[in-house]
Amino acid sequence: MNWLKSLSLTGAFIAAIAAGACSGNENSNEAAAAAPIAEATKALDQLVAKGSLPGAIVIVEQNGERLADIVTGYQDVEKKEPLTKDAIFRLYSMSKPITSIAILMLADQGKLKLDDPVGNYLPALADMQVYDSGDVDHIVTVPAKRPITIHDLLTHTSGIPYHFSGNTPVHQYYRKHGIMRDTPVGRTPEDGPPASNLAQLVDRIGHAPLLFQPGEKFEYSYSTTVLGAVIEAVSGERLDQFLQKNIFAPLEMNETGFFIEDTALDRFVTGYAATPEGLVAIEQPETSDYRDHDRLLDGGGALAGTAEDYLKFATMLARKGEYKGKRLVSEALIDQMFSSQVTISGWGPNPVQFGYGLAIGDANSDALGMQPDGSVSWSGSGNTYFFVNPKTGVVALLMTHIIVSGTEQARTLEFRSLVNHLAKEITH
Repeated sequence: MNWLKSLSLTGAFIAAIAAGACSGNENSNEAAAAAPIAEATKALDQLVAKGSLPGAIVIVEQNGERLADIVTGYQDVEKKEPLTKDAIFRLYSMSKPITSIAILMLADQGKLKLDDPVGNYLPALADMQVYDSGDVDHIVTVPAKRPITIHDLLTHTSGIPYHFSGNTPVHQYYRKHGIMRDTPVGRTPEDGPPASNLAQLVDRIGHAPLLFQPGEKFEYSYSTTVLGAVIEAVSGERLDQFLQKNIFAPLEMNETGFFIEDTALDRFVTGYAATPEGLVAIEQPETSDYRDHDRLLDGGGALAGTAEDYLKFATMLARKGEYKGKRLVSEALIDQMFSSQVTISGWGPNPVQFGYGLAIGDANSDALGMQPDGSVSWSGSGNTYFFVNPKTGVVALLMTHIIVSGTEQARTLEFRSLVNHLAKEITH
């Protein structure tokens, strides 16, 4: 979600999309949609041609009706392998809403409460210490004033950070002691060896200081990863098995999971990073950790799947927890998920409202091209992005495979704005 920090999109880009949108035939919804779809496709093609984007899939639906279906660019740029509709993408943090839904399902079943201390299920996190002063090698802590709760984990107010989300002594401690999973996101050569499994990561977090007192403020973090460990403790099942049985199978998400098998390897996209010099391949399908069945099951960032699969999940959210007559989560808990639980400051010129694993759009985010008003959304480090608007039935999805950082972050807002504007022009 670093795109919220980058607001340098040029007006010319939005103007170009809008100009195309105005050229449609007013007498026909289908004809009126054709112009903005063509213009969005042209804009994506141009981004691919100039090396700003390896490839992308964009889908827009409203109340189950497919309004836009765009596929452009490459699965592998160097090999010139065209991107296909059944390509498999790294979801990164778009895994978070899925794991959050799994927690809400357990709450629906009475197997946990959202105000439960996480230490009830994960003893390693029962008695946490909070950073008070000192550098990374001389940290002074104070006891946490209260336990971390499930609610804190759902809202990223636990005090647990990500190793790459700052440079405080606590972040430095995370890096030094390998409090991370093995992923190219935010890694540096100086970091300690990453945790090899979920239990080890939770144990390392338990020995680390919290960045602040639980519930004090928002800090994007390993909180959702910890929720995966809670799911395992409560259900008695491995996280991959629980998600498969309770979410992926009911939603017919047959191409989503933590692993890429031999039969799907030819559809797994190459991972890229954006640099001023162009796209750089940072993860090849054949050597990806997704091929390792012993990898850390990170429900906060380690799932992979197709665009069509994630669209089914997003559709379930748009329908308040129901999919094809099957209810996965109560509407009451979905309403809580979609309601502001914490305010995020410092991610843009205006505060951002956040529910359970999802950001909440308002007039300010809409005007900036970040997220439509009235929608809920989230994104992943590979620039995947989706939003749903339960009132209008609109679901929009972007799947791509490029990590951006530093001076290149303007690209992220550019991608989001294109999708948001397209959805606005072709829905009603």
